[in-house]
Amino acid sequence: MRHEIMVNPVSGKKRGSMYAKRVKSLLLKHGIEANIFESEYAGHLRKHAKEVSSVEKTRFYSLGGDGTLNEIVSGIYGTDSEIVVLPCGTGNDFARYYNEYESLRSIVLSSINATSSKIDIMKLNNDKYCINILNGGFDALIAENMNKFRWVPFLSGTGKYNAAIFYTLVLGKGYPLEITMDEKKFKGKYTLFAISNARYYGGGVVPCKNATPDDGVLSICLVKNTSLFEKIILLPKYKASKHENISKVYINDDVHKITINSSVEFPLSIDGEVSMVKHLECEIIPHAVNIVRIKRETKI
Repeated sequence: MRHEIMVNPVSGKKRGSMYAKRVKSLLLKHGIEANIFESEYAGHLRKHAKEVSSVEKTRFYSLGGDGTLNEIVSGIYGTDSEIVVLPCGTGNDFARYYNEYESLRSIVLSSINATSSKIDIMKLNNDKYCINILNGGFDALIAENMNKFRWVPFLSGTGKYNAAIFYTLVLGKGYPLEITMDEKKFKGKYTLFAISNARYYGGGVVPCKNATPDDGVLSICLVKNTSLFEKIILLPKYKASKHENISKVYINDDVHKITINSSVEFPLSIDGEVSMVKHLECEIIPHAVNIVRIKRETKI
């Protein structure tokens, strides 16, 4: 099996390239030769992963955040290649769920004897994919505004997220949305929504605590339009995953397809990458890609 270390060189406070060399050295000590491939532009990792995995089965080491992982997933979908997720981004939220170790060394060494298993992904508007969480509205603005704090020293991923929350509070507004989830329809103004395949985003926030990436269904959390005061009350509970019983919150853990339309553009974050859209189609693709899950009982 071929081994490719896929790295976003600006991840890990611009230390992605250094971390990639460490990963390569660890693998080589155990007889595994791996190539380092560095991204030079948006979509570069996706292109390389697609080219390589179409030729032979490859184990990709995703060295970056959820955006890096998204590109690799989008490239290998439809093949039998697999991914080891190495946390080296701002939030590292998918890695938080799927790895029981946090250090690169422990994850790399554990992966040597670990096998992969299939997980679900989301297909969006027929041409994009999402592996972790898709969120829109106020929360997507937070993801976009995290870029303003990305290079602030001494701030962790969670600290950057907290700073972005307060910055966004003064900008937050409701968005008019028409939402169809399977046969259910909703219409009104909403502060935010989060469609979950996995569990964590935004540095550890859990919008849907029952979401798992291998159950063949999606979870969705909707928050109706809120005032500034209501946001100040809601956000600490949302961050602490104690928002389920709030009257303006709706959660559904058994959805297969979701369509969202709006008369105005709303911010949409796909695994942390934000764009402005008016239309979204999202459906679950069960058992779509192979991920190596790192467990503590795995022998190192």
